[in-house]
Amino acid sequence: MGCHDVRPLLAARVEELSPLEARIRAEHVATCPRCAAEAAAYGRVVQALAAMAALEAEPIAGTLERALAAVDRRRALMTDPRLAMVAAGSAGALVATVVVARALRQRRRAPGRPSPAPSLVGLAAPALIRAK
Repeated sequence: MGCHDVRPLLAARVEELSPLEARIRAEHVATCPRCAAEAAAYGRVVQALAAMAALEAEPIAGTLERALAAVDRRRALMTDPRLAMVAAGSAGALVATVVVARALRQRRRAPGRPSPAPSLVGLAAPALIRAK
């Protein structure tokens, strides 16, 4: 077997391989310096991860309190009725602007005919076409 065939086996631990796969990998690694180096590198990564798993780190003092305070501030913003009124007013103003702009555009296109009352259907399509 060549490097191409053995390479997927290099990252696996011996326990994860079948006896046949483990033997094939061992025989190839014994004769191929490149695959031997790659297998050794995977071994070092596994050892480093095992060492890191055993570490216990204490968070910086006050981290939990600061995170909970930030969540509370954001939650307060989301439930603030003043913010909801501002958002609704802004949305209403945007819709009114689009409706008026559409009515004016229709009036300019047909100067001899009165324009029909503007509707909200299909408002986004002309804007998207122009944006492209």
